[in-house]
Amino acid sequence: MTLRLNSALVAGVAATFTAHSATAGEFELPESAIFDAAHNRIIVSNIKGGFIDADGNGYLSSLNLDGTVMAQHWLTGLDAPKGMAILGDRLFVADVTGLVEVDLESASVVAVHHAQTAEFLNDVTTSDDAVYVSDLMTDTIWRLQDGSFEPWVQSTALSHPNGIAWDEDRLIVGSWGQGLREDFTTDAPGDVLAVDAASQDIEVIAEGVGNIDGVVMVDGRLIASDWVQGALIEVQDGATKVIGTFPAGLADIGTDGVNLLLPHMMEGRVQVLPLQ
Repeated sequence: MTLRLNSALVAGVAATFTAHSATAGEFELPESAIFDAAHNRIIVSNIKGGFIDADGNGYLSSLNLDGTVMAQHWLTGLDAPKGMAILGDRLFVADVTGLVEVDLESASVVAVHHAQTAEFLNDVTTSDDAVYVSDLMTDTIWRLQDGSFEPWVQSTALSHPNGIAWDEDRLIVGSWGQGLREDFTTDAPGDVLAVDAASQDIEVIAEGVGNIDGVVMVDGRLIASDWVQGALIEVQDGATKVIGTFPAGLADIGTDGVNLLLPHMMEGRVQVLPLQ
């Protein structure tokens, strides 16, 4: 299977990142950045503590599109919030073993969907009628649909699934890699995978890409982030190309369709990086 990518790709790092980027700092382990189109803002998840600690210290921030902070503590009382996705007027946040449903208008929690056997819920994406969540530690993709939150796919072939993105009739998965160690390095780098929506069959799109944290689709392009190497990687027809390098800790990237939204977890900052 090949990716459904168009051929109008921007060539090289210099051509891709010509405009000046905007950076906001002073975040506390920012893990994910997402564009909220209805309110013309960026939402950032802050872990502020251990990656799986149920300590209530985690929170969400809101930013303007130029990277300036609107509200540092837009929503508080979370544990270790990571990936996020929007469906309708709701924001869904992966928070250790729960999927937190937030009203975007009021910034209030309306529900917490508990994943009873999960250990490390990580990234979130949506189709037209469902929400999907990766669990890094149990090789599982969970699905929330019609009020039911259950495992959708569970397989060692997912190799510690992290970043996920919906692509028409399949789920794109960026795996962290095999042989996960305590310092989050691996014996082998992760692959980019595709899970068929109807059959749940898993296919490899690109092998040995890296320790993948985030994946986004923007204008037909698939871009992934490597947390350990700090690399932005473009994937096309099974081939990969590094299009940007940064310090280690490049986490769950997002996009508003024009910019890439880059949370630099270990540096405590979020970068808005124009694609043109």
